[in-house]
Amino acid sequence: MTSLLRTIFSALLLSLLFPLSGCTDKGVEIGKTTIQKDTVWQGTIKVTGDVFVPAGVTLTIAPGTTVKFVRIDEKSDRNMFGIDSPYYPQAELIVQGRLIARGTKDNIIVFTSAERDAKPADWGAINLLGGDGNVIEYCKILFAYNGIHAHGASARIDHNEFTKNAVAISVKKEEEAPGVPWFGRPADISANFNYIHNNKGGITFRSSRAVITRNTITDNKFFGIWPKEQSTAEITGNEISENLKGIYFYKSAGVRIAGNNIYDNKEYNLAIADEQNVDVDARNNWFGTTSRDKINELIYDRHSDPSVASILVEPFLKERVKEAGQ
Repeated sequence: MTSLLRTIFSALLLSLLFPLSGCTDKGVEIGKTTIQKDTVWQGTIKVTGDVFVPAGVTLTIAPGTTVKFVRIDEKSDRNMFGIDSPYYPQAELIVQGRLIARGTKDNIIVFTSAERDAKPADWGAINLLGGDGNVIEYCKILFAYNGIHAHGASARIDHNEFTKNAVAISVKKEEEAPGVPWFGRPADISANFNYIHNNKGGITFRSSRAVITRNTITDNKFFGIWPKEQSTAEITGNEISENLKGIYFYKSAGVRIAGNNIYDNKEYNLAIADEQNVDVDARNNWFGTTSRDKINELIYDRHSDPSVASILVEPFLKERVKEAGQ
């Protein structure tokens, strides 16, 4: 094959693999756009308004890609579906189809703000609505309102870093949009080996299915994990420390919490909200000490307020879980 033919063949192969017109390492702008067919993003993508991935379409984001979201005003014309839940006033990636954002350990994908004075909530979310098979792996997600948000969708969320977001991961059963195909469907996520730090909140789930394992969740302003309402969830093998509240329960039931290191949170390691009337089983965790009195000092439950439920912690582990965290 001559040099010219090899060049033509290589260019044709790249055009087939990366069908987004104009997408090069120098970057491309996209916004207030519906992706009509399976598409791969690579290089630098500047998002100037909502991007919608409809049912039946897959958006794949290549390792090493940086996706930057421009800060938009809620009165702008850059929102596709309004600004009320499950949507955001900020620019967002709205996925009813499927998202495959699979970086590698040495070549991560970055989702961030395009602004020089970047701050939390510059952009809305990776907003998963009703779709299955979503994968977010080896990504760094910064300056979002919700890094990952899911209504009635399923996703595998592994080996990522979430920092400087309002909330890192927020998932729930779809109860706010009657008439959509996924109405009444719980979200279903698996979040493992993530580093979740320096956000306003870590992981929250409501009326959903969740497996939350081997994450390091630290230094979040308000909470590490916030379970809400009846869910089917396992919280195991996590390192949860230096948050205002380690785990905060609101009307929570159906959650298994075991084999975690939950210690040195600033206000409470475990705390119950006013409307929690079901006892919480948090036995077989390490709380940073073997002193029952010291453990009690960082628990807010019926012992502090007789009107709320109890948190059961005995038996507790006598030493830290060595394999917990990332």
